[in-house]
Amino acid sequence: MAYKIYNWNNANFNWNDNPYTWNEVALITQASDGIFEIDKWDRDKKKKLIKLICKVKGKTYNESKYANDYKIKVSDVKLAAKEILGIEIMTENIKF
Repeated sequence: MAYKIYNWNNANFNWNDNPYTWNEVALITQASDGIFEIDKWDRDKKKKLIKLICKVKGKTYNESKYANDYKIKVSDVKLAAKEILGIEIMTENIKF
């Protein structure tokens, strides 16, 4: 899967007042591009995404919780992508 690359010239946000790091931008970019692949991520990467989602929501992240204790929802990733990247993620209803 090819991820969109953000750099100084194509970012939809200002870096002067952005509270997010390049690593956080890269993480939410990967999550938005592969939203249905997150369950295949390793535990540490999931923990980073959960921590980022909590940061966007203004909630405190408790390191003692395991990544499996928190269900990552599509709506969480959409919210984080909108806040961090300034983009709307469009998803279709998929029936399994």
